[in-house]
Amino acid sequence: MIDILKSLLISFVAVAILLPVVRYALRKMSPAHDLQQLDPEESKYLQKKEWQLTLAYYFFASVLSVFFAGALAMLSSIMHLSQEHLFVMTPNFRAFFAPGLLLGLTMALLPLRMSQRTLLNQDFELYKQYLQQQEGARSTRAYSILFGIMMGLSIVVLWFAMRWHIKVDENEVKITNLLNQERSYPHASIESIHYLGKEGEYLIRFDDQTALNTAFLKPVSLDMIALMADRSGKRVIR
Repeated sequence: MIDILKSLLISFVAVAILLPVVRYALRKMSPAHDLQQLDPEESKYLQKKEWQLTLAYYFFASVLSVFFAGALAMLSSIMHLSQEHLFVMTPNFRAFFAPGLLLGLTMALLPLRMSQRTLLNQDFELYKQYLQQQEGARSTRAYSILFGIMMGLSIVVLWFAMRWHIKVDENEVKITNLLNQERSYPHASIESIHYLGKEGEYLIRFDDQTALNTAFLKPVSLDMIALMADRSGKRVIR
């Protein structure tokens, strides 16, 4: 939970820092022409409104990130479900939170766009004028391109993230990594099994220095750990 809150906080700071940079870049690429300048009081008032929209965006992003992380963990379980293996382990909510956060930050632009008129109410037209002064006349098109780039990046990240899973049989462990490369390890190649102090969380090391941290996988059953310990001849280190 603390890791998730940290990720959300870092993302909020990143948005708060990058937004002025993006705005400055847009203003340089697409300067506004022949627009009535707003007075300082109006600009200050609209800056407060802008912070309200930023907080609304962050709220949408947080909700969608949590939703996508859970949905991706469930989808991964369904994709890799198999009756051919004793145990199949797939990434959990914690492992999928990073790609879920990226997708949430991207998709949050849609509900923000849809609710912008409602949130601003009678200030909507004035805010549009303020945006044109701050970001240039063609900022909407630039944001559409940016949205497309972020969406494409999110899909690529998810494509790779969905590939990781582990299959455990009576004689071996098969690990499929993010690049869809599969490695097989006989149980005898296990060097150690460390209990990490929380139910279902173990650090399993193999003889080629590969380490498997089950804290990022769906709950690991004691039967599976008992099988690996028995076949490898290694005791679980607490």
